[in-house]
Amino acid sequence: MSMYRAVVGCVCLAATLTAAALSAAEKQGSQGPVPPLDPVKQFEHIGIFTAEKKPDERFVAATKVWVTDFQKHPYRVEWLRSDRPFKGPNPHVAFRVENIEKAAAAAKGLKLVSKPFDAGIARVAFFQTDDGASVELMEYYGEQAGASSGRLEFDHIGLITTEKKPDEVFVAATKVWVTGIASHPYRVEWLRFEPDTPVKGPVREMPHVAFRVDNIAEAAKGLKVLLEPFDAGIARVGFYQAGDGAVVELMEYYEKPKP
Repeated sequence: MSMYRAVVGCVCLAATLTAAALSAAEKQGSQGPVPPLDPVKQFEHIGIFTAEKKPDERFVAATKVWVTDFQKHPYRVEWLRSDRPFKGPNPHVAFRVENIEKAAAAAKGLKLVSKPFDAGIARVAFFQTDDGASVELMEYYGEQAGASSGRLEFDHIGLITTEKKPDEVFVAATKVWVTGIASHPYRVEWLRFEPDTPVKGPVREMPHVAFRVDNIAEAAKGLKVLLEPFDAGIARVGFYQAGDGAVVELMEYYEKPKP
């Protein structure tokens, strides 16, 4: 009997020590460093304020804004419309994260603009970058947390500005100043057009969202051509417009971008 008790005691002690070790490891892991945000993999949508009513928009009483369902949009575009004059950065780029507070603490150059709040499908918060871009972090609930963001691979968003930006370079062919996409932690490209730029229409006036594709012609089916594909140095690119007015850039990289 004493031998039995000794064996059982050893087993229980081993189990207890193992459980304690696992608990400590889990605790240490949860308190470990948060990996940097990957804008390509964690891209969720681009939100654009508009004065036009959009099909199937719904009213969010908490913020008094009409919004469309970006999860149903093929290019992950969320249209926002307010009955009041809108003030603030426009548009915004959204990324999904596991925890807003931890992601924000580990992020680069983010200033809190709107404290986290319940947006229905997710807990969200808005931030502003050092260069003025608006970023939304989304912490999804339940099954949505592991859902796919879409079929296309995100590359960047392009924002029109009249302000000079650090390290912008001049593109003589289109008479536009642009910033480096890869050097921006949230894949934001700023475009500042000269008054005599040959670029007109939506590409000149609206923000765009860009995706990486294997074949532009195939990916562009059903879209209105704004700028035919051309050599942009690191990639062959073309600009298009979706049926709801969203401007989309499709990019065929000559060499696959490094992760």
